[in-house]
Amino acid sequence: MTRMNKLIRTLAALALLGCLAGAGPAFAQGYYRYQAADRPVQWYVDGGASITEGDTAANFNNGWTVGAGVIVKPAPGPFMLRFGIDYGYFDASDQLIAANPSANYGYMQTLTGFADGVLELPINPWTRLYAMAGPGFGYRGIYLTSGGVYCTPFFCGSGYGSGALVGRDTSTDFAWNAGVGLDFAMPGGQSWFVEARYERFDTAFAPSEFIPIRIGFRF
Repeated sequence: MTRMNKLIRTLAALALLGCLAGAGPAFAQGYYRYQAADRPVQWYVDGGASITEGDTAANFNNGWTVGAGVIVKPAPGPFMLRFGIDYGYFDASDQLIAANPSANYGYMQTLTGFADGVLELPINPWTRLYAMAGPGFGYRGIYLTSGGVYCTPFFCGSGYGSGALVGRDTSTDFAWNAGVGLDFAMPGGQSWFVEARYERFDTAFAPSEFIPIRIGFRF
């Protein structure tokens, strides 16, 4: 219940931000015609924090995420398609390390790909509220080591080679996500956005759940 309340507070904060954006008369003379969202094809990059939820939160701390993708608008109107890929990194919790005495360090990496439908609602000429949802895939790799970060195909830090690896679990599963965000137009047709999503992988034994909160740039 506590974590659900956190999600509700996050979504409420975004809604409040949208209301403030729509009620800002001080910006009345700085209107930008909303060009970015009307382009048939746009690219974007994003990044931010990712909050672990449910059983995932018991084994991994909150982490970070970066990603990129493309937005396709098939016809004029409020509907768009969004295709994105995101990478996430999370350190293992003390609880997980304590349950594996042969390890002194651990982490999880995720790679997601989603195909979302996006519905926009204009608030004023430079701000739009949007909601999105869709299916995709979620790769999850869990690595426990006895000497530091272990090199993988997606990440290589101060690696110690395969001899340091004492436990590993990887899988690619069906995933889905849903979220809301705010998009703010900029001069020149670009825009920046802030969004919160709920993401869930159907991993074995228990789902992997995250709430990434990202800031991004569309161009």
